[in-house]
Amino acid sequence: MRRKTFIDAVGARARQAAAGLAVAVLAAGVLTVTTSVVPAATGAGASVHAKGGCAARAISRTSTVRIQLEGTSAGRLPLVQVCIDGQGPYPFLVATGAGSSVITPALARKLRLRRAAATSVRGVTCVATTPQVKVKYWSMGGVRLAGQEVLTAGVPSQGMKHPPKGVIGSDVLSRFGAVGIDYHTRKLTVLQREAPAPKGNLYVLGQATAVAPSVLVKGATKASNPLRVFETPTGTIVASPVTVGGHTEQLSVDSGSAESALVPAVVSSLKLHPGGRHVALSGVGCKGTATSFASGAWAFGGVSLRDAALVSMPIAGTVNSGLQGILGADALFAYGAAILSYTEGHVWLTAG
Repeated sequence: MRRKTFIDAVGARARQAAAGLAVAVLAAGVLTVTTSVVPAATGAGASVHAKGGCAARAISRTSTVRIQLEGTSAGRLPLVQVCIDGQGPYPFLVATGAGSSVITPALARKLRLRRAAATSVRGVTCVATTPQVKVKYWSMGGVRLAGQEVLTAGVPSQGMKHPPKGVIGSDVLSRFGAVGIDYHTRKLTVLQREAPAPKGNLYVLGQATAVAPSVLVKGATKASNPLRVFETPTGTIVASPVTVGGHTEQLSVDSGSAESALVPAVVSSLKLHPGGRHVALSGVGCKGTATSFASGAWAFGGVSLRDAALVSMPIAGTVNSGLQGILGADALFAYGAAILSYTEGHVWLTAG
C-alpha cells in the first residue's frame, strides 16, 4: 500500500477543480458529490441531549450498526438511521460512491440548521449553486460523528418506498479506515474510531496483495480488487478496475447507486448492445434521461459478474475525469457483502 500527497498530473487537475467547485454526479438516480469547502472541526467527544432513539456513543474500536435494505427495480440499497442535533432518526442512504454527504433541503429547514457558504455544483446536465448547512452534532446508527458542513440537495428515491432524507458518503465512511456492508445480516461495520478529516489531499493506490481486516470478513471472499482512493478535507472518491468487453475501466464503487453505469464514450467504443430501457436522471437542479446497454461479459478482480443492464451516462467534473463508470448495488448485492478499506486501498466482495 502506498499513501502519498497527490502530486502527479492527475492530482494537480483534481486540486485545481476542487479549489472552489463541488462536483455532483447522478448515477441512475443517485447523487455522487465531491465538495471543496473545509468544514469546521467539532470535537467527537461532545454530547447533546437526544430524543427518542437518538442516544449516541463515541467508539474506540470496531462497531456495528443496523441498516435497512430498500428495494428498487435493480436491487436493494442500504439505509442507516441518522440523528441530527438529537432529533430523528432519519433514513440516510449509505453511498460509498458519494464523495460528500448530503441532507435534503426539507430536513435542513425542519431542523433549522444554520447555513454555510453556497457551493457551485456540477450535475449531470447543468451547473447549479446550492447551499451547505452546518451540522454540529449527529450520529449514524448510534455512532457519534464529528460535526461538519453538509451539502443540501434533493436525494432521488430510485423507486424506494421510503425515500432517504440524506446521504452518508465516503467523506464520513473513510474516516473510519474501512467499512463492511453485509446485505445478508443487514449490518454496517466500521473498523475503528473516527479519525479527523485529512488536512490536505491524499492519494491511496491499493495493492493486489492487501489482506481484508479479519473483523470485517464474515464469509468466503468471492472477488477482490485494488482500490484507488482520493481524499480531500471534505470529500473522498473511490474507484476500482473492472473489465468490460476485454477492456479495463476505472469504476466508482457505489453502494448507493441502484444500477451500474458506463460513460457514453466507453459504451460507444465497446459497441455495447442497447437494452431498450430509458432511465431518468435527476438531482441538484439537473434532470435528464439515459439509455441502458447490455453489459456482455464483464468481470471484477478476474471474477465474472452477472450480466447487467449498464446505464450510459456522463460523469461530470475534472476531479472525476478518471472515472469511466460506476459499479453499483446491482453488482455488490449479488455477492452478499462488500468491504472497502480506504487506508489499504482495496475492496473485497464476500459471501457475507
